[in-house]
Amino acid sequence: MFRRLTMFATLGALILTVASCAEEAPKEEAPAPVAADTAPKVEGPFYELTKDEITSHPDWTSMNVTFKGAKLGDKKLPEALSKGQKTDPIGDHYRTIFDTSKFAIYTYKMTGELQKIEIYNAELVADPKLKKLLSSGDLKFMRETFGMEESTEQNIFTNGMEFAYDSKGFRFVQYPQKVNGLLFSKVKK
Repeated sequence: MFRRLTMFATLGALILTVASCAEEAPKEEAPAPVAADTAPKVEGPFYELTKDEITSHPDWTSMNVTFKGAKLGDKKLPEALSKGQKTDPIGDHYRTIFDTSKFAIYTYKMTGELQKIEIYNAELVADPKLKKLLSSGDLKFMRETFGMEESTEQNIFTNGMEFAYDSKGFRFVQYPQKVNGLLFSKVKK
């Protein structure tokens, strides 16, 4: 038994010695990952929520929608959005409420980039379908108009129930306070 143990110990030491003397093959460095923007840059056309019937355009997404001149990804906000009434931290964003709670914008804490636009008041929307959805909160009408939502989730920061159409970059939100919202954010793939 002792001879077998000695033989295995000697054989193990020999293998370790040979392995440590072998040259290590040079490692190829993997190219640094390129920072990919999650949403493609949209050159236009842009549709203004306060003026255009955006649902009449089949190519509309949140990335080609503007609200009072502001669009997602902007780092400098237009003067129409320069001063809000209240700003709260919500996750990775700051939410600023405007015009006596008629709408809010979400900016990323680190860069100040406009990430989300949320509208609570139907008077601010020109599109009749979006206006009806926002004012009525009718989920049957929502599904007839936009199809079945891609997902439904409770937002832990706002307690709103979000009905997601992320391929278009928008969500319909129902809050416990009997308030509805249209939330436009970057398109998720």
